[in-house]
Order: sequence, then structure tokens, then C-alpha cells
Amino acid sequence: MIERILVGAIGSNCWIVPADPDEGEAQTQDGGKGSTSVVVVDPGGDGERIIRFLEDRHFEPVLIALTHGHLDHTSAVPELVAAARAKGRELPIAIHSRDACWLGQKGEETNRALFAAIGASEFFSALWAPLPEADILVEGGQTLPGAGWVVIHTPGHTAGSICLYHAGQGFLISGDTLFRDGVGRTDGPDSDGAALRQSIAGRLFSLPPETRVFPGHGGPTTIGRERGD
Repeated sequence: MIERILVGAIGSNCWIVPADPDEGEAQTQDGGKGSTSVVVVDPGGDGERIIRFLEDRHFEPVLIALTHGHLDHTSAVPELVAAARAKGRELPIAIHSRDACWLGQKGEETNRALFAAIGASEFFSALWAPLPEADILVEGGQTLPGAGWVVIHTPGHTAGSICLYHAGQGFLISGDTLFRDGVGRTDGPDSDGAALRQSIAGRLFSLPPETRVFPGHGGPTTIGRERGD
């Protein structure tokens, strides 16, 4: 089960993924439907709609995982955290250590600089709201805490861009590193086109060709298709 919610002004993919894709749907003691623990990946807008989606499907978010720090992937984080706290729970936020500057105290400065660099300062004003600090800083090769997803560090779109991989199911959440028929843009202050190409060729294209790819924008694809097999 991987669910997509199209969010925000530019149509970013917020992915709702099972915390452990190898586990079946939870059941109550009387055999009824229980809640399923999920990770919310890249909630980039429309927080109320994401919250309703989770509630309607009996999904219990246990973690917010960010593939990178851009606002079109993070804008709904405050709403999701607040909704969890209203229920007496904490919803931790995980991001790569090199993208932590997009959140918290440094978040406004970092995001404002990006939008200025790409000539879109008016979008910053429309999107910006203070973001909480990250709770969990991840590195490549680690597994997301409490979840079955391995972090692949794929710098290029941002310095701390990551993908999330589940070998058993053959799933890859690729953020803005790899799209169907495309790759992430590299005109930001901490972008690096050569690093992006190396991340894709050296890390993602070494995965099995049948690996299903769920990107940050656009529709799903496979590693084999994007590799040109």
C-alpha cells in the first residue's frame, strides 16, 4: 500500500507509506479493522486534507520523513505536528543532516535565499510559515526509526536530498532526485548537477530494474525504464 496525495500550488506528491511494508494491515482484537502505522513523506501543502485522508483510512502517522527541505515538500509539516499534539502524541520529523537548515531557526533564511536565487520571491511569501526543527537527522545507509525504509543519500537537488528504499517490496521514494522522464532541478544555492548525476548513476541505477519509483512530482516509474533498459 502506497498512497499519493497531490498537494500544494505546484502539485507535489505527498506519499503515505506503511511504516513496515512487510506487515499486513492491523486488526482489532475482535477481527475488525485496526489502524495502520504509516510514514508521511513530503507533506508539501494542504495539511487539513492530508489529516482528513489519514483519519478516513484509519492511518496512524508515526513519522514525517522529508526527502529534502524545499517548501513544496514541507509546508504542511506544522499542521500535521499540531494535529498529532492535539491528540496527545508527538509526530517526529526526519530529514538528512545536511538539509536540517531548511527547517527550524534557519528555515526562513534558507528558503528565502532559494526563492530569490530562482527568481520566485513572490512564491516564498505565499508559502512560508515557520517550520519546526527536525527531531531526527538521518544519514545514508540508516533505516528510518520505527520503520522499514533505508535512507539513500542522493545529493544534487539539495545537499541533503535522500531517497527511501524498501528492498523487500522493491519500492523507492525518490523525492526530487529522479522523476519519470526527468531529474530534479539544480539551480538552487546548494544544488550540484554533477552530484545529482552521480547520485542517479551510481546509487539509484544500481537498484534492480523492476524497482518501482515514486517521485516527488509526476507519476510513478521504474528504475529499468529510467535507466533505458
